Amino acid sequence: MEQGLIQGLDNIPGAARGCVLTIGNFDGVHLGHRRILDQARRLADSASRAVMAMTFEPPPDQILRPLDAPQRVTPFALKCRLLREAGADLVIALPPEQWLLEMTPGSFIDHIITERIAPSAMVEGRDFRFGNRRSGDVESLTEAGRSAGFTVHVVEPVVLDFPDGPRRISSSLIRQLVSRGNIQDANRCLGREFAMCGVVATGQGQGRLLEFPTANINPGQQVCPADGVYAGKAEIQGRVYPAAISVGNKPTLGPVGASVVEAFLLDAGGDFYGREMTLNFTARLRDQRRFDDVAALRAQIAKDIQRVRELSR
Repeated sequence: MEQGLIQGLDNIPGAARGCVLTIGNFDGVHLGHRRILDQARRLADSASRAVMAMTFEPPPDQILRPLDAPQRVTPFALKCRLLREAGADLVIALPPEQWLLEMTPGSFIDHIITERIAPSAMVEGRDFRFGNRRSGDVESLTEAGRSAGFTVHVVEPVVLDFPDGPRRISSSLIRQLVSRGNIQDANRCLGREFAMCGVVATGQGQGRLLEFPTANINPGQQVCPADGVYAGKAEIQGRVYPAAISVGNKPTLGPVGASVVEAFLLDAGGDFYGREMTLNFTARLRDQRRFDDVAALRAQIAKDIQRVRELSR
């Protein structure tokens, strides 16, 4: 089990009681989430307490609205790691079971927050909602905390300037930026590089024919950047390599249907099939386009790789 990860309410250790608690989806663990965790960490350190982040796995939207549930910014394992890095000592993952989702805000506070965890304090964002139909908010949580014995600290959202004006950072905004290929602004909102995770799968071997063998991953439930070529880094088998990442359907070599995510790892050798790989996206280099022939495509890929090498210095 991932260090610090608690699966389900029945596995909460007694030592967690009295912690500083924060609840949310935390998709992306972006700057807004990190502001919440920073506040929780300060409160916990001042009272020698632990910080616990509570989340749901899978996200409730996949149960409540499976046909149009938003894609993930961050897969679960990476989210847990990022939450720990951002200041959480413990991450508790609850399954979104119907009885839990149907709890009224009062019942959730009484039977989950107070009875199971008994936090000394909670830290939430201004727009935090909980309970059946998301009918609970920070005001009702604060009121309940007065009688339940915990304080509630409300953190204001992080706002960044964009060409069209200031915007509040949210997981929805980041999904929009990534899906449009705006990696630079997505990374600003995340406070880190956008990352995709997956197991290296067998491709069609076209990269090897082009003399640039690639490692392919399936995006799965993650939001996928818009078609294009990106500079980034690949983390695999404990090593980090500069990577030229292509997202698209290979217009020069013949469409293959859905977009493929493939990376050429600079200065790497060997066979990575079946290995877990994380691709970090640094910058967008260019759009996908059809070249007149394979030789022209090969020449452009060489230029892309040189640009990746320059950016990785």
